[in-house]
Amino acid sequence: MKKPFLLLSFLIAVLFSQAQKNIAVHFLYGSIPAKGFEGKEKKVFGGKKGGHVTIEADDKIIGFQPKGTCHIFGEGKHANGYFRAEDKTQWVQDTVSRKYTSVIIPLTDTQYEKLKNIYSAYLQKRPYDYAVFGMRCAAAAYDILEKAGVVKKLSRFGKWTAFFYPQLLRRRMLHLAEKNNYAVVRHDGRKSRDWEKE
Repeated sequence: MKKPFLLLSFLIAVLFSQAQKNIAVHFLYGSIPAKGFEGKEKKVFGGKKGGHVTIEADDKIIGFQPKGTCHIFGEGKHANGYFRAEDKTQWVQDTVSRKYTSVIIPLTDTQYEKLKNIYSAYLQKRPYDYAVFGMRCAAAAYDILEKAGVVKKLSRFGKWTAFFYPQLLRRRMLHLAEKNNYAVVRHDGRKSRDWEKE
């Protein structure tokens, strides 16, 4: 009688230790003013190859961005890149008329704790510079996912060359979503902008 009870207790403990929590990787699309709206809509950094990548966890949206001038190559002493956390309610207001895709990823408790510890550390101390030929939002998002054990490991050079702009990471994550049955949420942007296509 003891053995089945111990086995059941062990299985319950394993199930609870593997409980899942969801995170979302949000991809804002690059865009240019649509025809006829050139004078009314602003040009944005990167145009159609621009956009932004953030990760949502605990109703916070965390993303990597430059402060001031973007460096061409990463600098150690004068690093200007930093991670920023935004409340989800604010992010929803900011993106209501923008085109985006969100990939919902279930994590184990262990992965979730790792991810939270990583972004907490990154919010306190910048891990690298933001640079054109270096770490930017897509590579930084991959870095967090990698350290949480969601994606395979790459060198820093491998990250920023593989995910030079958001579309490249978005395609990778959509492929991962299809392979692993992750939920994908899509949101259309306002018609006054010509949005990047998949």
